[in-house]
Amino acid sequence: MIRYSTIALPVLLLALLLGPDNIIAAVQGQPLQPSTYALRKRADEGYGTDSYKVYNRLRNGHACIMSIVFIILYPLGAIAVHLPIDKISFLRNTYLRNKIPSIHVPIQVLATVMMVGAMALGIRLAQDTDRLSGSVPAHVIIGLVVVAVIVLVQPAMGILQHRHFKRTGGKSVFAYVHRWVGRLSILLGIINNGLGFQLAMEDNVIPTGSIIRNFVIVGVLLLIWVGLAAYDEIRFKHQHEKGVSVPAEGKHLDTVDGPVVDGHHTAAA
Repeated sequence: MIRYSTIALPVLLLALLLGPDNIIAAVQGQPLQPSTYALRKRADEGYGTDSYKVYNRLRNGHACIMSIVFIILYPLGAIAVHLPIDKISFLRNTYLRNKIPSIHVPIQVLATVMMVGAMALGIRLAQDTDRLSGSVPAHVIIGLVVVAVIVLVQPAMGILQHRHFKRTGGKSVFAYVHRWVGRLSILLGIINNGLGFQLAMEDNVIPTGSIIRNFVIVGVLLLIWVGLAAYDEIRFKHQHEKGVSVPAEGKHLDTVDGPVVDGHHTAAA
């Protein structure tokens, strides 16, 4: 029987993001008129309209980078774990066969570097709009927590699992922590992307098309993720039922979230 826990979270996330209520609200919602709060604040401080232009660029940069990170890159990193490289003739004998070091890790490292930079922009924005004191918005809190967890927990768990695998050829508690913390972080990051749009609409007009675009992109990537994860599990089940011998560092050892390829565990997603 397929281990449905492997694809349960992506399915739940897809339902949360692409449910009819969310789509209807995004399509039918009336854009708010822009508030002059940020402009007035800067005028009172003597900065004038030029500072508001800088603020607007910072806001757009933060939104754009975080959207790329959580809507595109992190889901792609998760998809990379389940790519059937060994079934593609012109790729199976290349360095891409080792999916974790050659595809998954580079994507996640790039996404993490971009995320930290976007967080710096977000902190600057929160300081400029007094959102780090008093009633701190949920978007700010969730963002700081998710970034801290991804930067501190995920690399540590991945490295510890890799070292454990090199010693024993199996998976440890680090593998499960890395897998589920990664999934939950992606989930919260995507949800927080929506909260960021909601927060920005208090002071600015946000085109409805931008929100719908994000939903469509993440929906497509989640469908691919779920499909490949299911394929991975079905393939592993069939191999197990056939009594395929699995050596300590064989190709079919189920360590983190799928088969191991040449001794590299499929961690994170």
